[in-house]
Amino acid sequence: MKTIKESTRGNRYVSWILRGSLFLVAFFYLLFSFDVFSIEVSFWQKFEYFLIHNIYTLVMFLILYIAWESENLAGFLLVGMSISMIFFFGGPSEIGGGSWIMIGLPFVVGLVFLYNYFLIKKKP
Repeated sequence: MKTIKESTRGNRYVSWILRGSLFLVAFFYLLFSFDVFSIEVSFWQKFEYFLIHNIYTLVMFLILYIAWESENLAGFLLVGMSISMIFFFGGPSEIGGGSWIMIGLPFVVGLVFLYNYFLIKKKP
């Protein structure tokens, strides 16, 4: 089994901060998905809407699992997921300011994962 020193290429403290940040962003998405229970529809429609709202949350938790083994892959997946979110939400002209922030959070975390993996060197 790998230890954290062996599984990260960049700074290990930055790696842990990024993993924690990704967990918080995914939890933030999960928190906002509970608004579906305030609308007046049947239970099964609420359940369906809840699952639809949590597609990207589940993807982020999967990427978080991947980040433990391969930070560069996790960074590329987060950037790709953010780009796919733009088109999932209707394209750049249909997205409001708050949604850009929600899309930008995993994008920035993905970029910093890539920066940590490729540009930050380990300290001896």
